[in-house]
Amino acid sequence: MKNKIQRGFLPIYSKDIKRLIGYCDTWGYGNKDTCKYVAEQMMEILAYNYKININPMDIKNPLWSELISLTHNLNSGGRFYNIKLWQ
Repeated sequence: MKNKIQRGFLPIYSKDIKRLIGYCDTWGYGNKDTCKYVAEQMMEILAYNYKININPMDIKNPLWSELISLTHNLNSGGRFYNIKLWQ
């Protein structure tokens, strides 16, 4: 069975994003701050744990807006979706 990277997707999992959203709920963050926090944390996880070549602090990276959208979607009761690897 292929893992997410082998299938062409970033190794981002719903449980990780939901866990980070839960932290933000505990801290009383609003939706905007929650989305920013989750995007920042997920970019750090991708950079450091999976050695994906990204700068975790680069908010101009297209991945940043993808992660914001995914987090907003999950935080609003929507469904998780995979994000494709870029070349």
